[in-house]
Amino acid sequence: MPAQTTASATPALHCDFDAADFRATAFRSGGSRLIRVSGEGLCPSAGWELEFAMANPGVVPHPSSLWLQLRERTPRDATARVRTVTLVEAIIEDTEATEIVIRFGWRNPIRLDVIEASPAGAAMDATASARRDRVGAR
Repeated sequence: MPAQTTASATPALHCDFDAADFRATAFRSGGSRLIRVSGEGLCPSAGWELEFAMANPGVVPHPSSLWLQLRERTPRDATARVRTVTLVEAIIEDTEATEIVIRFGWRNPIRLDVIEASPAGAAMDATASARRDRVGAR
């Protein structure tokens, strides 16, 4: 009789992410162009940690695209299974990027256009307004 292979009894858990929950805003500070990438995921329980890491350090074939890897860390103790919104943010210095690509190890990437902030912060106001609209719709 051939050997049987069995799948793991515990499915891999990941947070849920939607492109509408991420923003990329470029602004100037001290003569440098910085990009603030922020977002949120709906995680299976409290205690998850999310972080961005550079996905393509070194030579970049497409300088207009900045690639980030979203990393998840599961909680040490996740006894209560209450879906929890978890925030993630990074500020990156970049002179050319007009697009952010967020990569995941288990699903297709999310692509974001970089919004250039006006000196008065209009882009930040638009982001806050869009978030309020989405929260009210849930």
